[in-house]
Amino acid sequence: MLQTYIRALLSPQGDLEDFSAWRDRILSLLLICTLVLGSLVAVPSILVALSVGLWSVALVDAIALGWGLTIWLKRSLSFRARAWNYCVILYFLGLALLVTAGVASQTYLIAFPVMTALLLGFRPALFALALNAVTLPAIGYSFNGDLHIKGLNPQPFLEWMVITVNFTFVSAMLTISIVVLLNGLEKALAKRRDSERRYRTLIEWTPEPLAVHDGERFVYVNPAAVELFGATSAQDLVGKSIYDVIHPDSQKIVQGRLNIHRQQAGTLPSREQKLLKIDGSTIIAEVRSARITFDGKDAIQIALHDITERKAAQDQVQQLVFSDPLTGLSNRRFLMERLKQALTATIRRQRLGALVFVDLDNFKTFNETQGQEQGDHYLQYVTERLRHCIREGDTVARFGGDEFVVLLEELNGNPQDAATQAETIGEKILRSLSQPYEFGSSEHHGTASIGITLFGDEHGSTSDPLMQAELAMYQAKAAGRNVLRFFDPQMQAAVSRRAALEAALREALSKNQFFLEYQVQVTDTGQAVGVEALVRWHDPLRGRVSPAEFISLAEETGLILPLGYWVLETACMQLALWASRPEMANLTVAVNVSAVQFHQKDFVAQTLAVLERTGANPYRLKLELTESLLVTEVEEVIAKMNALKGKGVGFALDDFGTGYSSLSILKRLPLDQLKIDQGFVRDILIDPNDAAIAGMVVALADKMGLTVIAEGVETVAQRELLADFGCHHYQGYLFSRPLPIDEFESFAARP
Repeated sequence: MLQTYIRALLSPQGDLEDFSAWRDRILSLLLICTLVLGSLVAVPSILVALSVGLWSVALVDAIALGWGLTIWLKRSLSFRARAWNYCVILYFLGLALLVTAGVASQTYLIAFPVMTALLLGFRPALFALALNAVTLPAIGYSFNGDLHIKGLNPQPFLEWMVITVNFTFVSAMLTISIVVLLNGLEKALAKRRDSERRYRTLIEWTPEPLAVHDGERFVYVNPAAVELFGATSAQDLVGKSIYDVIHPDSQKIVQGRLNIHRQQAGTLPSREQKLLKIDGSTIIAEVRSARITFDGKDAIQIALHDITERKAAQDQVQQLVFSDPLTGLSNRRFLMERLKQALTATIRRQRLGALVFVDLDNFKTFNETQGQEQGDHYLQYVTERLRHCIREGDTVARFGGDEFVVLLEELNGNPQDAATQAETIGEKILRSLSQPYEFGSSEHHGTASIGITLFGDEHGSTSDPLMQAELAMYQAKAAGRNVLRFFDPQMQAAVSRRAALEAALREALSKNQFFLEYQVQVTDTGQAVGVEALVRWHDPLRGRVSPAEFISLAEETGLILPLGYWVLETACMQLALWASRPEMANLTVAVNVSAVQFHQKDFVAQTLAVLERTGANPYRLKLELTESLLVTEVEEVIAKMNALKGKGVGFALDDFGTGYSSLSILKRLPLDQLKIDQGFVRDILIDPNDAAIAGMVVALADKMGLTVIAEGVETVAQRELLADFGCHHYQGYLFSRPLPIDEFESFAARP
């Protein structure tokens, strides 16, 4: 309890500007110190005095100690009563000890006026000085105190007069100094209190919202700030975290300003911030802040100016200037500004952009037959669909009437890839706008014509992209409507070829236009040990289509999934048929599996189902994977491989060395074989780098306990060099081209 009391007295939270309270705290501290230190001195002194028979000294110490304890315990007494008692104790000690112990006890008499000045003021201090001036010679002379002053011996009265004058002079200097100091301090604090009172009155009555916080919590808010935040009183905000009233969008701004305040003094300029009222609604304010001292501590004062209504008005003006009033989309003016910025940005970032010009087909007829009101509804429906078709960051604008323009930014820097991205969005818009529109009980089927142009190539055309997109739109109109066209003829041709190839690919799947060819895999003794199943496509119009053209397109469009499933099933059926033929039964069949196909969740189940349905021996099936499979979801890939490996299916890593597979991952894969890419084999005799890579692959496979096979072997010299490296399995034109099933079976039947 005593510790708590002392801690409260020493706490800096006390109001030192209240002089009476301050003196009361000083008296309490003096009493505690007197009791503690006095006990340490008085108790031994009493014991010593008793041991030598000085009963008077022991009695004085005991009375003083008990008196002080009584004053400390009687806190119900007034301050002046306790202060006078404390000062009288000092006088009593000085008087009693002067009589009993001698002149060494004058220090207690000096403390009497000094403490009286500190605790009770100037007039009581003068009384104490006068009392001391009378007491000292009277007691000293009367009791013949033991004092000798050189030159005055033996003249007791004169000695004590000299002592009294000097004693009074010193104690008067100390007392007057304390009185002057305290009076000056009291006046200064009074001026400060008056200044702060005027300041508080000013900020209380000012209409500008003001608040003070310590960097974390509010310590003061004026009535205007209470009203601004929608609080009922200051207590709703004081003690609350400042971040409770800061919108998440502005919290980084506030943190930055706080960091500046911690590093430097001064006022920070106004900054627009979003704030939250007590009810959670948002307001926008201009906020000025400055470091100040508040209640003796460092703090930050903020001045708030509510600009919510002004910002709303500005936004409304912005809306009127840059927005279409019917649809709420950007208007032509805003589009031209954004296009200007986008042209600069695409060149600087080496990216491409695109303009998609959308014109509604037969809108004029609809508007004339259904009326303008329905026509407006139609445009609003179109607006909503366009918004759902674009990406975040793209701009859609109503260009005028039934014309809309979509500005696509941050497209791929490669023109062909950028055209594909723009075409994807254009096709999405076409599909969306061709869906039926509900107008009450009736239904309208509308379409649109779309023109697209790319921009951002500083070496390309300097023509206006908007004009190019509009011209491309007219080409779409001329082509029969409900289509899209690119402005650039070459690009249009490329996009058209790709679209036609995709359509043909879908048709080929439905009409079974694909077939397999088989390329033999042999050992260095010429023995056939396996085949690779290779998919081929013969289109009725195009003839034989290269896998390099349609495999990548199949992966991009997702058609690789049905195509890959067909290849796997067909190869397994052939594997099951060969099992009954002695000359073919020992062959393994390798099937290429794309990363897209392998990452399907049910790939393992599909593969096992095909093996079961066809009756193929899983130990004769080998799945060839590429390194691109190891870029993502490695753990899932390993789990799937282990699941199939457990059923007997083998694995080969195709085109090894052309990707970015990690050896730390490679060693975890349940592989059986590595394949040296034909790109390394082609120049193995003339390029030492290719030869070194091929040798490294063979050595790595040997260390990992894997077989290795080289693709694209076309000459005996290539085979011999590979054999020198330790590669004993080959595949290539030196042994056989990929052959249709009938030709391959005839080839394999030869002795």
